[in-house]
Amino acid sequence: MRLLFVNQQLSYTSTSSYTLDLALALRRQGHEVQICTKGGDLRRVFSEYGIETYLVRFNLLSFLKLLEFLRDYQPDVIHIQNNRSIRFGQRIARSLGVPYVVTVHRVAPEGAPRIAHNLLGGVIAANEVIRESLVNSQGIPKSLIRVIHHGIDVDALSPERDRRGAGPGHELIPVVGSVGRLSRVKGHHIFLEAASRLAERGIEALFAIVGEGEEEKSLRRLTRKLGLEKQVTFSPHIPNRRELYRIFDVVVVPTLRGGVGLTALEAMSMGKPVIASSVGEILHVIEDEKTGFLIPEGDVNELARRMEQLLGDPALAKQVGQRARDYVVENFALAPMVKATRQFYEEVLWRARDRSLIEAGTA
Repeated sequence: MRLLFVNQQLSYTSTSSYTLDLALALRRQGHEVQICTKGGDLRRVFSEYGIETYLVRFNLLSFLKLLEFLRDYQPDVIHIQNNRSIRFGQRIARSLGVPYVVTVHRVAPEGAPRIAHNLLGGVIAANEVIRESLVNSQGIPKSLIRVIHHGIDVDALSPERDRRGAGPGHELIPVVGSVGRLSRVKGHHIFLEAASRLAERGIEALFAIVGEGEEEKSLRRLTRKLGLEKQVTFSPHIPNRRELYRIFDVVVVPTLRGGVGLTALEAMSMGKPVIASSVGEILHVIEDEKTGFLIPEGDVNELARRMEQLLGDPALAKQVGQRARDYVVENFALAPMVKATRQFYEEVLWRARDRSLIEAGTA
C-alpha cells in the first residue's frame, strides 16, 4: 500500500510523534510512506530514520510541483495527521481524486476546519469523547469513524536501571520534569509555583522544563521572581524520547486543557511516576494512586504535595512507575494501533472502490 501522510508542521508535538511512530511501523511491514509537510524542526529526525519528506512552500508553483510528484507516486490513501493539516490535506486530495483519512487528536475548538467532503474516507478518533464530538458537532456518520487509541513504542521507550546509582555515595539529586510546548494551557507556571513550594520547605530537587513556545520568556521571568534560577533548567526538545525521559525521576503534566495524554503515556512506558491534571484523556490513562497521581487542574498545593511525596519515597515512586509501565504495555502498545489503522485504510479503499463501481454503473 502506498500512503501519503500530510502533517503541515513537523514540530516537537504529540501529533508529530504519532506521525513518526506510525510511519516507521508501517514501513517495517512493507508499506510505502511519504510525508508531505511545510516544514518544522522534527523534519530532520524523519530524515535520520530514512523517511522521505516532501517540503512544500507557501506558493502555487511549489504546490503544482508537489502534485506532479504525487501523480508519479500514486498514493492509495492520504492520511491527514491532525486538525491543523485538514485544509492542506483536503486540497491535495481534491487535486488527486484520492480518498483521505483524518486523525483527530482532540475535540476541535469553535471555528475549526470542517472535515467532511466527498473524498472523506474515514476519521480516526483518539478516544470516545472525540468520536462523540465528531458525530454531534460535525455531523460525521458514525460508520465513518473509528476509535483507535494512540500507541506507544513500548520497546523503544522501556525502563533501565535506577538513575540514582548503585549505592550510598552515588545518589543523584532527583529531577522532576515537565515536557511540552510552552503555551499557557500547558500549565508550566503551575509547575514552577509548586517547585517554589518545595524549595521553601528545603526539599532538594532539580526541575526541568523541556519545550519551546511563546510562554518561554514569561516562564523564565517567573523563575527569577520565585528565586529558582539554580533549581530550574529550561531545555529545547530532545529528539530521542528515551534519552529525554530517562533523566527524570518524576514527570509532571500540569495541563489546563484535555488532550490524548501522550507525554504521560510515554513517561509511563519508561516506568516513571506521573503526576497529571485530571483533564481529558488523562482521566482514562491514569488510575489515581495506582498508575500515577491525578490532581485538580491548576492546584499548586496538591501538585507540590504529590511531588514531595514521590521525592521522599523512592520505593513508592518505583512501584507506581512499574504499575504504569505494565498498564501502558497492556493497553497502549503500538502494534495494535498500527494493525487497526492499516485495517481502516483497507476498509476506506474498499468503500472507495465500491462507490466508484456504483457511479460507473449509473453513468
